[in-house]
Amino acid sequence: MTDVVVVGAGMAGVTAARRLVRAGLRVLVLEARQRLGGRVYTLRDVCNAPIEAGAELIHGPRAQTWPEVREAGLSVRRNSHGATATMIDLGEGGRWLPLALAHPQAWHAFGIFRRLATPQPHDISARHFIERCGYRGRARSLAEMVFTSHLPGNLDDIGIQGFIDDGILELETSTDYRINEGHDKLIEHIGNGIQVEFGFVVRTMEWFEDGVVIRDVAGHERSARAAISTLPAGVLQNGAISFRPELPEAKRTALRQMVMGPVLKLIMRFEEPFWPRRLAAVYCASGPITLYWNVFYGAGGAMPVLTAYCTGARAAALAELSEEEVVTRVLEDLRRHFPRGSRRIIAWRLVDWSGDPYARGGYTFLRPGARGARARLAAPDTGRLMWAGAETATEQIAATVAGAYATGLRASSEVLEALNA
Repeated sequence: MTDVVVVGAGMAGVTAARRLVRAGLRVLVLEARQRLGGRVYTLRDVCNAPIEAGAELIHGPRAQTWPEVREAGLSVRRNSHGATATMIDLGEGGRWLPLALAHPQAWHAFGIFRRLATPQPHDISARHFIERCGYRGRARSLAEMVFTSHLPGNLDDIGIQGFIDDGILELETSTDYRINEGHDKLIEHIGNGIQVEFGFVVRTMEWFEDGVVIRDVAGHERSARAAISTLPAGVLQNGAISFRPELPEAKRTALRQMVMGPVLKLIMRFEEPFWPRRLAAVYCASGPITLYWNVFYGAGGAMPVLTAYCTGARAAALAELSEEEVVTRVLEDLRRHFPRGSRRIIAWRLVDWSGDPYARGGYTFLRPGARGARARLAAPDTGRLMWAGAETATEQIAATVAGAYATGLRASSEVLEALNA
């Protein structure tokens, strides 16, 4: 009999599985896709270098995955960039950030990070916070971008306390790094040697005090003395998987308090760059796209590739269009920012994480009043069925690859404790 079944071969799943295998247990990983990685998805067919269609970056020097990056022998490059490499669109097309911030209307927003770092007596929505601070005009646009440039939701759904607890302030101000060889190489390093059954789409999970039984859509059954679920919140929320007995109310409440927001990426390779050589990114308060970035910024002489990154309502709107319509809409928007130069696109890939049945969204954030929801979802209160994944991350920066890695270590410890009891 298998000792442990791990559901999902993303970062949390392979991390937990490897640790349990090293502890001498028989471990089977069940994965619906035909690859490792989950929402880590590296492309190699757009150009002759890896491009991230899913998770992009290592966020900051404290990220828990750094020892693994070094052990795998992977190299990185800094992705963080200064104001002189950044453009911002406040409704009039892309402008260099220092010029945009020099406008007197923008000055009122300069203290927003200090205000967010000040303890709040009650949890409120991002919209309430912005209105209470009295931001108007350009200052309001800048304040809204603090919340929606990363989190894939609207101002009413984003809770201030969750924003703070999830470490988004650290994420938005830290130095980021890209793995030159591709983020999937980190997953492959950690997952090397573990047993994975691909194409296993879970339909039911029965949990007991002494074991777990898991069945797929065809009725095939896998049982074990313990299990770890790393299923994304979007999959848990849409009812595609049945739990027997039903999950505790604390977990169901935690899932209701999370939003698995839509994220869409259009990765575009052009015949030649039409943007300034020093450009790293364009942040957009208006238009169909949340953020553009120069994929090979800092890499020197690499392919002219831009990623159009779209979140929240903007991603949902683009998801209603055909792929060709999305490309046309994005190229039209790029003309607003860069009116000169050829935009001859020679390759592209559209990735809609909300349309992925095994993700149902990009990543989670917390609604107002949801403080502690991630810990409640992570709690080992379902017999020998334990919980991991980015949605259960409570250390440093939640809902990231590094956060998922930490949850894999935590859940594997819980399994070891349960089986040794």
